[in-house]
Amino acid sequence: MSMDSFFGSLFDIVDSTNINRCPKCNITLDHFKKTGLLGCSYCYTHFEEYLAQNIRRVQGGVKHVGKVPKSASVEVRSKIKIDDLQIKLKELIEKEEFEEAAKIRDEIKTVKESIEDGDKDA
Repeated sequence: MSMDSFFGSLFDIVDSTNINRCPKCNITLDHFKKTGLLGCSYCYTHFEEYLAQNIRRVQGGVKHVGKVPKSASVEVRSKIKIDDLQIKLKELIEKEEFEEAAKIRDEIKTVKESIEDGDKDA
């Protein structure tokens, strides 16, 4: 066995076990680059760094801020609003902006009460 073939086979082994291959389904990063398809749900975790870089490049960020369907109920829209407000509240508390945080807390309470009032009407 020549040194070239020995090192070539060694690199093949390393390549098959490194970050370029999902350990669950064996899909390679090259396969994803060519097809745009991942093999399993674990691929999202395994290729997270690569995916995040590309999503950030294409969409400007990695946080999904998708649209709410026009047909979504008031309750669904309210729950989405609460989720967004809770994130904002957490950020304000971390920044120690307590006055603004109190306003957001009150807004969350108001939205929650409107959901409860809607349930009583139904």
